[in-house]
Amino acid sequence: METSKKYSFWKGANTYCREYTEISGIHGLRYLTEKRTVFEKILWGLLLLMSLAGCTLMIYQIVERYKNSPIVVSFATKDTPLFSIPFPAVTICPESKCLEDHFNYSDAYNKIFHSNARLNSTEMRNFYYISLLCNSFEQNAFFTYVYNTAFQVENDFSDIINELRPDELISCSFMGDDCMDHLYIVLTDQGICYSFNIVDQEDMFRSDVIYYKPYRNLTAKPVSYNSDTGYAKDAGINAYPKRALLSGADDSLNIELAHERYTTDLLCNKNNQGYKVLLHNPLEFPRLSKSYFRVPLQKTVAAMVEPALIATTPAVKNFNPDSRNCYLENERPLLYFKPYTQLNCLLECEANFTLMICGCVTYYMPRQNYTKICGITDSVCAQKVLKKLKIYELNNEISGFSNKSMCNCKPSCTSLKYNAEISLDDNYMKDYLTMINTTALLGLENYYYSSLFVYFKSDQFTAIERNELYGPSDLVANFGGLLGLFTGFSLISGVEIIYFITVRIYYNIQLYGNWFGRIN
Repeated sequence: METSKKYSFWKGANTYCREYTEISGIHGLRYLTEKRTVFEKILWGLLLLMSLAGCTLMIYQIVERYKNSPIVVSFATKDTPLFSIPFPAVTICPESKCLEDHFNYSDAYNKIFHSNARLNSTEMRNFYYISLLCNSFEQNAFFTYVYNTAFQVENDFSDIINELRPDELISCSFMGDDCMDHLYIVLTDQGICYSFNIVDQEDMFRSDVIYYKPYRNLTAKPVSYNSDTGYAKDAGINAYPKRALLSGADDSLNIELAHERYTTDLLCNKNNQGYKVLLHNPLEFPRLSKSYFRVPLQKTVAAMVEPALIATTPAVKNFNPDSRNCYLENERPLLYFKPYTQLNCLLECEANFTLMICGCVTYYMPRQNYTKICGITDSVCAQKVLKKLKIYELNNEISGFSNKSMCNCKPSCTSLKYNAEISLDDNYMKDYLTMINTTALLGLENYYYSSLFVYFKSDQFTAIERNELYGPSDLVANFGGLLGLFTGFSLISGVEIIYFITVRIYYNIQLYGNWFGRIN
């Protein structure tokens, strides 16, 4: 009797399975429950297992790809209007570091080298300070070994080099309006420079940071631009930093420069004369030792700008920084800087590392009140340390140990750069002034003239976006497509399986008194 019940159970189960396979959309299952030969059943069993294995492998590859690289960078689906981004900050650095009438650097050097003369304390300080700005190893090494001392750099450094600098600006106009009041005097890694449209010191640095005090523009409005969200909705046309409103050379930034002909000091930066220029994000502190283009003396340079914007979609912001490989504005607070950008972060990292190893920071680095500024002797240490830091970071990247980075300076999730096409022409300012008989009147007959024009190429541009590699619908489509291709499985197939092992069994018991329904 018990054997009969077991036989009846397995017979019912077999009938129930056959019933399911006859109506199921999953391919090949019906051949396993039909009354066929053992060989055929084994053949179809192997084919089904191979198909399922191939499907599982491909789904695993999709999951791994999504896990390792969940973000994809692609072109935006529509053009970005120019007014949604700021006009670039334009930083101009003269190669000449001091005016001869203020301090004759070459004469001071020759007095020491040829005459063995001693400079007074003021001349010695000026010579030492200017030497820190020169790109010549010769006079720095000479000063160190002849005097065999580490001359101290005091807190008056920025004030002194500002007093000694040549004043080379003639005029500034932006879209036809005067912009001289919107030029900052900033201290960069190239000494004293002029910067247009950069954010104010209070918006760039934290309150306890010591930096060059003339870096301030009282006419500037509060910053209404954020790298993640762009301009505030109520910012308006006259927002700060200034918007990039119109394209074309007739709506350019035009800066005129004049360099006094007979006061050019060829000893400091003897191979270069003219101006270094950098176009950069207004929230980013300029580093002209990293990137620049040159405006030579007696030349006019036109820079036609094409923005390079990488934006981030809201869905990507839900990922953690390591997955998307970028930081949002508030995810990586900096010690010295308020706005986060990758270059701001790297400068801060270099400052911290230099301070840790050398006990001082280079003159252009942000610092706190107790921090010492590196002199010429210390600068040798600083240069070696920075090179060591870069090699260490590079080795970690190459070896795949980016989590051991000392800087941890990922790119900003929304980053803005400016690419420029440069054209060069002779400057005829002096000929023009001579023609209208104003050169002598203005006292400008002994000057080299240079001009810079910066303008946008077009009113729209194509941005790049960080997007999810797979959204929820993409994952469903990919998994469903593979399951359908290999097995014929669909969502209804899943519903059928659940129905056959739950609801149908329950009502079979209610109707027929057993799990499997009517057994023929």
